[in-house]
Amino acid sequence: MLWPLLLITVLVVAGMGAAFAFGGLNALALSSLFTSSSSERDSQVVQSVTRVQEVALLSLHIEGVARDERTGEILGVAVPASEKTTLIQYKFDAKLGIDGSQVKIEATGPDAFLVTIPQFVGIGFDDPVFEDPLEDNNALSWVTPPAIQTRMVNNILSDENKQAYITQNTAALKEQTKVFYSGIIASVDPAITLDFEFAG
Repeated sequence: MLWPLLLITVLVVAGMGAAFAFGGLNALALSSLFTSSSSERDSQVVQSVTRVQEVALLSLHIEGVARDERTGEILGVAVPASEKTTLIQYKFDAKLGIDGSQVKIEATGPDAFLVTIPQFVGIGFDDPVFEDPLEDNNALSWVTPPAIQTRMVNNILSDENKQAYITQNTAALKEQTKVFYSGIIASVDPAITLDFEFAG
């Protein structure tokens, strides 16, 4: 009675083992047929290219202190003794010049040329340094919102300030422009005469 049961059990186990081995082999065979691969790419598209030929004519070293004064209000009424003053000390070099691609050089005679100069522009700021802000608070200044430091910095480096530097240094910019282009032309032919015309 035991032998048939043992024989059936052995056959079942052997069959399961064979099926498992066959299935495993099939899985290995299938995995060798179907493989996967992955790759990573960083795609960048250049939308436009603008050629800029900036000519720096002057570099101004600027140092100053920006001041922000605020007063707290409650229901639109100023609160006495709520004044808050924020100071930021700064320094940088402001570069002024022209877009060289807009300069026109036209012959007006055998050895004479007219150089037309576009408007002066603020090219940028070099080595900006902004010290940590200092605050002067009155007794009730806690009701006053703090100054926004990034806004103060943006005001310091604003286009309005660039234009102010240009206006203050127009004479020096014109003189340096003449020196710059006269030096270039003289290195080619010292006999050439140049006249300059500056934009409004």
